[in-house]
Amino acid sequence: SSDVCSSDLSPQQLINKLDLVLAAAMRYVSQIPAAQLDKPFRNRNRPIRMLAHHVFRIPEGFLESMQDGKELTYERIMEPPEEGLRTPQDLVRYGARVRAAMQSWWQEYPAKDCAETMDTYFGRQSVHEVLERTAWHPAQHTRQLMLLLDELGIEPDGRLTAAELAGLPLPDKAWDDEKDE
Repeated sequence: SSDVCSSDLSPQQLINKLDLVLAAAMRYVSQIPAAQLDKPFRNRNRPIRMLAHHVFRIPEGFLESMQDGKELTYERIMEPPEEGLRTPQDLVRYGARVRAAMQSWWQEYPAKDCAETMDTYFGRQSVHEVLERTAWHPAQHTRQLMLLLDELGIEPDGRLTAAELAGLPLPDKAWDDEKDE
């Protein structure tokens, strides 16, 4: 392992975890009743549709920055969904495109140690470091999608387990307003 990243996971392991997360997110989004998509979830002032889109937008934004060489900005990963993404099925198709694009990028990407650097909204980082964030950030939101389904009384299709997410620097809680006080 190189010393340019704090991650305990290799780039290949991060790619594998991200693929697992995106596949899970697609399953969970497909379970969300369409009528729920425009409702906010918990303490957030954005609809569930935005959360579902954001899970896939994070790796898509990463890929765009890898392709165009421009800074990976916060605005880039926060872009809202296109008008066409109205139904759970639309979001799942979008997720499938992003998942396939991520796999394709990794197959073709020559520097598998991911030691080269890129500009991001959190500073200049190794691609390995950015890949780690590109894996754990969607994983955290995918945990929130599981929580959402639980609260709707819907059993998530194939829950992501702690073992599957091991090695990703995730917060203990899936949602920041889950307090034990």
